[in-house]
Order: sequence, then C-alpha cells, then structure tokens
Amino acid sequence: MKKLLLLTLGLVLFLGVGNATIAVDSLLKVLDHTLEERWHYQIQKENQIDSLKLLAFEAGDQEELFVLYGHLFDAYLPFDTDSAYLYAQLRLGLAQSSQEDDWLVAARLNKASVFNATGLYKEAVDVLETIDFIQLSVSNKLSYFHLGRTVYGAMSDFAPYAEIRKSYQQIVDNYRDSVLLHSQPGTSGYVLAKYDELSDQNKYQEAIDLLWSDLDVNEGSDHYKAIVFHLVANAWLGLGDQEQTLYYLALSSVYDLKAAVKEYISLWQLAEMLYESGDVERAYRYLQTSLDDATSGKARLRTIRISEIYPIIEEAYRAKIEAQQQLLRRFLLAITLLAGILVLAVVLVLLQVNRLRKARQALHLVNEKLGHLNDSLTRSNNDLKVLNQSITDSSLIKEEYIGRYMEQCSLYLTKMEDYRRALKKKVVAGQTTVLEEALRAPGAVDQELKEFYEGFDETFLRLFPTFVEDFNDLLMVSEQVVLKSGERLNTELRIYALIRLGITDSDKIAHFLRYSISTIYNYRTKLRNKAAGDRQQFENEVMKIGLEPIF
Repeated sequence: MKKLLLLTLGLVLFLGVGNATIAVDSLLKVLDHTLEERWHYQIQKENQIDSLKLLAFEAGDQEELFVLYGHLFDAYLPFDTDSAYLYAQLRLGLAQSSQEDDWLVAARLNKASVFNATGLYKEAVDVLETIDFIQLSVSNKLSYFHLGRTVYGAMSDFAPYAEIRKSYQQIVDNYRDSVLLHSQPGTSGYVLAKYDELSDQNKYQEAIDLLWSDLDVNEGSDHYKAIVFHLVANAWLGLGDQEQTLYYLALSSVYDLKAAVKEYISLWQLAEMLYESGDVERAYRYLQTSLDDATSGKARLRTIRISEIYPIIEEAYRAKIEAQQQLLRRFLLAITLLAGILVLAVVLVLLQVNRLRKARQALHLVNEKLGHLNDSLTRSNNDLKVLNQSITDSSLIKEEYIGRYMEQCSLYLTKMEDYRRALKKKVVAGQTTVLEEALRAPGAVDQELKEFYEGFDETFLRLFPTFVEDFNDLLMVSEQVVLKSGERLNTELRIYALIRLGITDSDKIAHFLRYSISTIYNYRTKLRNKAAGDRQQFENEVMKIGLEPIF
C-alpha cells in the first residue's frame, strides 16, 4: 500500500507542472489515503521522539545532552507545543548552569519560538529584546533574524489597524533584510527570505522559480517540503491560478501529514477553498482533521483561526448530509412503491393465469365464497365496533355512576348534619328533653360516616382492586402506606382514591372527607414528597392506576 501511495504521488508530481487541472483530483485521492494512514505516521514520529529521549537519557556529557534536547525541541515544536516548551526550559537550565553564551541564546530563541507558535507575541518580543544580536554567532544570528521576521509578520497579520500593520511590516522588512544580508545565497534561509521579499513585490513567478532552485526541496525533510509547497501555493494564489493553488496546497498537506506535525496551515486553507468550490464533504473532513490536530498539538493560535471558519463549513456539511438523507429516503420510498407495484403486478398476472385455467363455474363459486367472506368480515367489523362502543359507554357509565354516588352520599351526610342541627335548635327551645339528649349524642352521625366510608372503600376497591399495591409502588419503599388491621383504605389513600376518580379540587375533597382544606393540602404535599419518581408527576401517575397498558 505504501509503494502504491509513492507511485501515485510520483505520477501526480509529474502531471502537476503543466496539467494541474487533471492532477488535482488524483492528488486529492492521495491526500485522502494519507489521511487514513496518518496514525501510522504519528506512531513513527512518536518512535523517533522516544529514540531521542533514550539517547538523551544515556547522554555522556552536557554538550551532548544540550544537542539532544535541541533535537527533541525541534521534533516537538510542530507536534506538541507544551512538550516543546518543556525542552526549551531544559535547554535553558543547561545553558545557565554551563554559562555558555551560545547555548543561552539558542535556548532563549527556543522559548521565543514556542511563544510565537502559541500566539504569545509580547512574550516572544520580550525574549528577543533581551538578546544582543551583534555578539551572536552566525547560526544564532540567522535564527534570531528569522524568528524576528516570523513574530512581527504574525503580529502584522493580526493587527486590526493599518498604521500598526505598517509599523510591524517595517520591522518585518528590517529582519528580512538582515536575513538576506547574513545568509549565503542558495541556502534555505536565504531562499525563504528572498521569497518573502519577492511576494511583497508581487513578483510571484520569480518567487516560484526561486523556490524550485532550493535543493532542500528535494533533499529536505517532509516538514520542510510541506512548508515550501505551501509557499508555492500562496504564490500561485497571488497569480490568480486556483487549480495550481489547490494542487500545491494538497501536496503540502500530504507532506504535513507524512511528517506527523500538528501545527500546519495548508490542510485547513485547502478545506476553505474546497468549500468555496462546492466540495463540502472533503472540506468538512479536512477541516475537522485540522482542528483535531491543532487541539492535540496545543497549537492554540491555529485552533482559533480554524474555529473562525469551522461553523460555516460544518453547517454546510450538515445541510448536505441532511439533503442526502432526504434524497435517500425518497429513493427508498420510490423503490418501495415500485416493489409494491411489481408484487401487485405479479399477483395479478398469476390470478389472471389461474382464472384462464379454470372453468367459469369454479370462478363463480370462488367469487361467491369471497362475497360471503367479505360479508362475514364486514359483520365482524361491525360487531367489533359495537363492542368497542359498548366498552367505551360502560367506562363512561362507570365513572358517571361513581361520581353521582359520591355526590349523593356526600349530600346525604350534609342533610343529616343539617337535620341534626335543626332538631338541636328545637330542643334548645325547650320542646323536648329526650330529643335534646339524643341530638347531643354524635353516635348516629359518626356511625353513618363510618358506614359511608366503608361503602366508599368497598365500591372503589371493587373497581380498582390493586389500588393500594399500585399506589405504594409509586412511593419510596421506606415511605409506603401500611394499613391497620381491618382497614381497607385510610385517609391518605381515600384522598388519592378521590383524585383517581377525577376529584382533584382540595375543597371538594375536604368537604367529602370532613377535613379542613389545609389538612387535605398537607396530606397531598406530604405524599408527593414521598414519591419514588418525579414529584411533579406523582398525581398524574396516580391517575394511571387501573388503566390497561397499550402496546
């Protein structure tokens, strides 16, 4: 598979120089395959880092350790900025203990590079200002100028005001001129700085030709190739050639993924261009990969930049997926309808063949039987409708009966109480001493109430025989209602029995049970608080007791 990838990439490179339109699609397929294999490249990167760590662990002296820490820093900077910062700190510690000036400068430049990668431009500038570049070695001096150009270039890109951008750009030009002055023509540092100068002058074709003259493009690392191809893409973008821009952004992205770096630009810029050209699915996949890598590598600045365009492409991708799903549903519906029509046609053909084979008399008998069956089915359906209506009416009559029963019984008790009061008035008026004594005895009314409630309990439990068990199932185990010996319902259960019958007004319940409204309210609140489930739905669950489950 790897050989096939290299062969395809070689063919794409061959086509890319003069046939970018043809090559872009092939290169995007290579990029898609590289995306699928990117975990393999990441494992290679981690193995390389582990090897460097082992060498550092076994280092014999500080100089060797300082160099190995530098290699680890270079490996981590585009891969994990937090780890890169750790090794920059370790290098700084070695430099301070050894009092080597070149080491100290190199370690500080490493820290400034991490600050630049994470968007801490002020901190990067502060580090640069602590360094006296006049006293630096040639290599450190070039690193200093290159980093200064990079930091102020990024600050210029993000500056919101024209005058600030102009001042930063002047500093960028000064650093770039210093790079050109101290670099050997033909070296990578010189080529990149000269490219920057030519791009600012809109000499994009000269910039492209210059990049191709850099020998490191062919001999350098995958990461360096990714950087150069990204610059080539930007030059083609300046020339207005979208196909060439797409081609070299894709090529840069392939090398970024092969280098297993997390901090890159090409892939999410390519995603943005593909989105604008209508390839929403690829754009979303590439942008999601870029965001995942930037987050994984702690490339916070890249995460912010990607997040600016992510919602737009994500929304377009979601809309496309929804449209595809809708279209698929329509196709499935159409296929289902066609299949149904086909099945129906086959059945009709078979029936027709059967009819042609049979005699007219047999056909008449079959039709007659079908008629009888249809009549029977119609009668069965009518009977079922009548039965359903009967069940519905029975249910309505049952609830109406219970309501009337309760209302009349309550009225009866009220009348008895009124009658008792009337008789008592007569006694008080001196009409008869016997009546007065009888009326003072509450036993008759209490007995009526007791019999009334017993009758209510019996009638209700006949309708809802499992009410007590079902009601307790709605309560916490420790709070379930326990009836006394001989009790069928107690006051708490009677309150919720009335609620089950549809009487939810606390005033009516209080009147029925001969309690105050506040007492009824307290009972209801207390039981709601004991509910095993949602307290707000407790009484709604009580209303479902005795209902047949619907499947």
